[in-house]
Amino acid sequence: MDRLESLVNISQYYGNNPAYIIAGGGNTSYKNSEKLYIKASGISLATIALDGFVIMSRDELGAMEEKVYSEDSVSREEEVKKDMMNAIISPENLRPSVETSLHNLIGYTYIVHTHPTNINALMCANDAKAEVEERFGSEALYVEYTDPGYILFKKLRDQMKIYRNQFGTDPKIIFLQNHGIFVGANSAQEVKAIYDSVESRIRERKNLSLPEGGIEGYESEALEVVSGFYASRNLVSKAYRSPLIDHFSAGLSQYQKISRPFTPDIIVYCKSNYLFLEKGMGADAIAKKLAEFEEVHSYYPKVIVEEMAGLIIVEENEKSVNTVLEVFYDMLKISYLSEQYGGPHFMTDEQITFIDNWEVENYRRSVAKAG
Repeated sequence: MDRLESLVNISQYYGNNPAYIIAGGGNTSYKNSEKLYIKASGISLATIALDGFVIMSRDELGAMEEKVYSEDSVSREEEVKKDMMNAIISPENLRPSVETSLHNLIGYTYIVHTHPTNINALMCANDAKAEVEERFGSEALYVEYTDPGYILFKKLRDQMKIYRNQFGTDPKIIFLQNHGIFVGANSAQEVKAIYDSVESRIRERKNLSLPEGGIEGYESEALEVVSGFYASRNLVSKAYRSPLIDHFSAGLSQYQKISRPFTPDIIVYCKSNYLFLEKGMGADAIAKKLAEFEEVHSYYPKVIVEEMAGLIIVEENEKSVNTVLEVFYDMLKISYLSEQYGGPHFMTDEQITFIDNWEVENYRRSVAKAG
């Protein structure tokens, strides 16, 4: 099989598996000595074809590795983006993944970066580092959470140098706290084998089962109030319940385990603040809560947890509602399963603010919505 055909096949393989890829998350690449083929930002891996990859000059990307950029975060990201765009060979109308430099850095032909539910249950848990060291030892590199983009690249570059000096090779498994996993190998078949091995090892001595039962819609007075509140803006409101949703909507203490985002993807699609409605609230009280939320956060709540009832999702259209539901429901799974590894570990306010304001993620969100 042609190597680029293998890139497309393995991209679609993981892109069509919701246990690994949700919405527009994750990215894949193939490289030779001269060129890097990297997934374009915002393109879905599930349906990607060869024209969904950006061809990059490895010489130009390599020059970026040693370049000194501004200390100011806004100026720095603009400078990095400019150099990244200059490294494009073709096509010029697509934007390479923000993690392009990381793909170029790791010395394997194929790189598959995903945000798997089970693996992120570990990556978004309090005992993540200790569990990785126990289960993988020197086979994997663990990287504590770092703002994505150039800062993450610099941190990974430094840690990779240490790893290479110690073991004489690059790690094939890189775990990123509150983010996901990179797997690298010189064949697509080996990438799959490594992923299977990782899944198997994180399950050892753990119960990674979820409450049984699917998602179904429901009607409530709260849903009527929310729908009416946003009717003038033509926003769509839908309500959902399931045994897993019931677990987290049972009361305020349970809701607090999903009250903040775990990963950048959650912020991209669901924003970083959610609304909890106590059981028995009247229509006026709910409307007041909605107004107060917007006054504080300057945006409407995409996710509303109705106590003892379920989730209410608010978005621009039904497709976007389904995307938010898919991403937030995965967050529920991560929180539930993280209890096996010491309980949930949220992103900090500072980390959340960076993603909220980062132009790159705003671009990815807009492309994914348009797609």
